[in-house]
Amino acid sequence: MKHQILTLAIVVLMGSTLCYANETDTDEMQASNKDVSKQTVSLYDQGLAATQANDYQKALPLFEAALRQDPDNPDVLNMLAHTQRKIGMIDEALDNYKKALELRPKFPEAHEYLGEAYMMAAMREVEVLKSYGNDGKEELEDLTDAIKDAAQKI
Repeated sequence: MKHQILTLAIVVLMGSTLCYANETDTDEMQASNKDVSKQTVSLYDQGLAATQANDYQKALPLFEAALRQDPDNPDVLNMLAHTQRKIGMIDEALDNYKKALELRPKFPEAHEYLGEAYMMAAMREVEVLKSYGNDGKEELEDLTDAIKDAAQKI
């Protein structure tokens, strides 16, 4: 029963959002950063196409290469982080979402994705605590309660 409640809380917290890539098309990226090179745009577009096809393993090196070309591009950082999150690189994704938001604080997609990454990190910790058996029982209950409390505030 607790697992069902926890799952429901997570679904409520995520707002039943389906995660998909687009968020920023190439024109918006270029408008927000006039110095974006054609190579960066091409890599970014290829990465977007890969994420839209749910091929995150293909997208990862494309966004990494785009970031090497343009290390202060919040759109590239956001989609790199999105891709990292989708393949389970949660800590790296959190760092890159934060960098994107430092560069562009008013960035709705990055805020959404950052929240989803935090939820994934919380669920990762739930699984860790479950693996401890009785040694993590109290902490698991506390974390579960915190997740439920957060879900009720939405």
